[in-house]
This record gives sequence, C-alpha cells and structure tokens, in this order.
Amino acid sequence: MFGFINKGIQQMMIARPEAAHRLIIYKWPDRTIPMYSRLTVKSDEGAVFYKNGVCMGVLGPGVHSLDGANIPFLKNLIDGATGGNTLLGEVFFVRSQPNRNDPIKFGKQLSMIDPGTGVPCNPGVHGELVVRVVDPVAFILGIAGQSLQPEDNTAILGWLSKRMADYAEPILANFLKGTGESLLNMSALRGELEKALMAAPPAALSEVGLQLVELTTLNVVLNAEQRREVGEVWKQTQVGGVEDKLNAAELRRQMQRRQMEIGVNVAERAAYVDLAQNPGYMQYAQAEAIIGAGQGMANGGGNAGIAGLGAQMAIGAGMAGMFQPAMQYQRVAAPAGGAVCGGCSFNNVGGGKFCANCGQPLAPPRPAGSFCTGCGTQNAAGAKFCASCGASQAAAAPPAGG
Repeated sequence: MFGFINKGIQQMMIARPEAAHRLIIYKWPDRTIPMYSRLTVKSDEGAVFYKNGVCMGVLGPGVHSLDGANIPFLKNLIDGATGGNTLLGEVFFVRSQPNRNDPIKFGKQLSMIDPGTGVPCNPGVHGELVVRVVDPVAFILGIAGQSLQPEDNTAILGWLSKRMADYAEPILANFLKGTGESLLNMSALRGELEKALMAAPPAALSEVGLQLVELTTLNVVLNAEQRREVGEVWKQTQVGGVEDKLNAAELRRQMQRRQMEIGVNVAERAAYVDLAQNPGYMQYAQAEAIIGAGQGMANGGGNAGIAGLGAQMAIGAGMAGMFQPAMQYQRVAAPAGGAVCGGCSFNNVGGGKFCANCGQPLAPPRPAGSFCTGCGTQNAAGAKFCASCGASQAAAAPPAGG
C-alpha cells in the first residue's frame, strides 16, 4: 500500500532529478501526466510542453499546479479518453544557466597569411566558450530534437565546438588584417580579439536559441618552425624603424620571381647556342642581320645622320664577318658543271678557288673519279676494281668535267 502511495506521489510530482542537473536538456520520461500534478521548475531552467510535434507552451521557474483552468495552454494536452483527468504530452527541462562548469572547448588548425609579415602559415586556434540558452524552444528544435534524450552533453557541445571553430577562422584573419600585426604579437592582442569575437557572435548560436556569454583561454599558436620563419621576416621589417613595414615576404617573392626569370633567360640562351651550331640557321641569321642593317641604312638610320650611316655599315660588315666562318666552303654542284657560292648563290662555271661574284672562298672541287660500268658506283681516280661490286675498271673512263 505504501508503494502504491509513493508511486502516486511521484506521478504527481514532476521535476528534473538531481542526477540530471548537469544536462543542458532533460526529457521527462512519462508522456502521461496526472491532472493537478505539481511541476517544479528550477531557477536556472524552463519547462517546454509538446504535443504531436507542436510546442504548446513554456513555463518558467517556480512550482506550478498543472490545471487547465490556471494554465490555458494545458487544455490542449487533456486526454479525453481518461475523462479529462490526464494530460498527454512531452515535457522538456532546458537549462538557462551559463555552462561555466562545463565550457565548450573548440580548436582548429587554420591556413592563412600572417598580416604582419606576409608569410603563409598554419596557426592553431583554441579556447573555451561559455553560452546559455535564451530560447528553449529554438534550442530543442535546432539541436536536441524531441526524440533525443541524451545521457550527457557530448553531442550538443560537439556541435557547438565545430560551429565556433569554423567561425573563429575568418574573425581572426579579419582582425589581424585590420591591425596589421603579426601572429607573434597575439599574446598582447588576445583581449582585443576576444572582444571582437564577443561583439559579433556566430549567427549559428542565435539560430538555435543560444547567447554567447564568455570566451576564455583563447590562444593562437604557431609551431616552432613557422614561428622561427615568421620571426626572421618580422625582424627584417623592423630594421631601421621602417614605419610602413615594407613587406619582407614580398621582397622575397620578388627575388624568387627574378631568379625564375634569370633561369628562363639562361635556358633560352643555351637553346640559341645549340641552334647556332646548325649551319642552316647561321645562313638564316646572317641574312637577317644584313637585311636589318640594310633597312636601317635605307631609312636614313633614324636621326643618326652620316655618322650613324657609317656606323650601321660597319655593323653590317661586322655581322657578315662574324658569320663568315660558318659560311666558308659551302659548295653546291651546278647544272652546268660549275660551283654555286654558299654566300651569294652565284654559279661559278668552270670552278675556281674564289667566287667570281663576291670573292668568298669556294670549297676545292672533288677529285675526278670513274663510274663502275656494272653498278654505277663512283670510284676514286685510277681505281682498277669497283669498291662496291668488285668489277674490273680497266675500261672505265672518268666523266667529262670531273
């Protein structure tokens, strides 16, 4: 009998158990609530009533008698099947106290450029967040959900931690960009950064009924290698008290670009040197150089006058002389039995040691030979047998003209 009475009293007394006091949200396990039950809502929480997925109302701190006559929205929870003696719905207790005893820890590895030096780096930002629920209905719908009855705050705090870490990255970058300071000075700027974060809290918090109360132990750190690199560049920017802090990293990038340009130029020159070994290219280069000099003289040499013309003629002659070795001894057989000059393409009928047109040396004529009567191979003059087929060459005679 006493057990029956205790059970009835428990059903009539609805409150968050002490064991669940640390939970941000606690769901009353029984959906059937006797009429006139006493609901106790602590000073740091609120009680939210739902039925069929719809929020019926919220009760603040205090002791409430669940009577439809005194609390109008409870009329929507009365179960007609029990003769109006039972309320049918769900009750959620949501803490509104700031979670200082269980702060939200967040952290993330960022990828950014240090504004003070221009050096790319990957600082780590971490801290602790204190929030409180100001809209329990939005909090239930936005994070917990009606079906969730968590045994701890892990899921809720994990979601908030990720949101805060994502939000801290652009805030930190914009803050440092506005101050022009380096990450090396973050210890002195920590208070200002915390104020910047507090002044513009993440929109994701307000969307789920949360208010940012406090930001503690905020730290932005670089690993040892990056701290050394940033420190070296920072020292360079401070040499001589340079007020505008000409970016040493930008100077470094300019030097790297210059080195790349030099490397490209060296590669191009090496390619030109290789190309210059080609006799055909040397002929083309000589012709282009002489034509260019001729065009300059035809135009009057710009404003150079007679002295300029003389200089251009000298340059043209010099270029021709520079390419002369590559043009010597280039001889092509002519249809009429002569030799075509490699310099001016003049056909020197009858041969000779020098071109009759420009005076350039000609390659000596090939010695006279004989052609095999069997296979047609040209053999050296006086050969008795063909070097190709071995046939006797006694009757072979050298062709006219050599």
